[in-house]
Amino acid sequence: MSEENKKLNDEELKQIAGGNDGMGDGTFSVVDIPDTWVRVTASELNCRYWPNGNIAKTYEYGHRLKVDGITTDGLWYRLWIYNPQGGECNGYIYKAYTKPI
Repeated sequence: MSEENKKLNDEELKQIAGGNDGMGDGTFSVVDIPDTWVRVTASELNCRYWPNGNIAKTYEYGHRLKVDGITTDGLWYRLWIYNPQGGECNGYIYKAYTKPI
């Protein structure tokens, strides 16, 4: 990371965001935020493996979620999920369909 502008170069971003391995295309980065609880405000909210990526699971209206990061464009929250395919992983939800609680 360049100390001059605090931005990741393309190679660093690919390493963090998953490169081109099918789990991300290296076009987003995430900033840690203090753990924050949000409530789903849409009838259904898809949780994705990466922003605009494959759907991991869906949450119903009113569901409470704890988020711990936000994409640098401010559009997606990051959260820790139990992966339906097994284990745990990060998931991403679209911030516009949530409300802090």
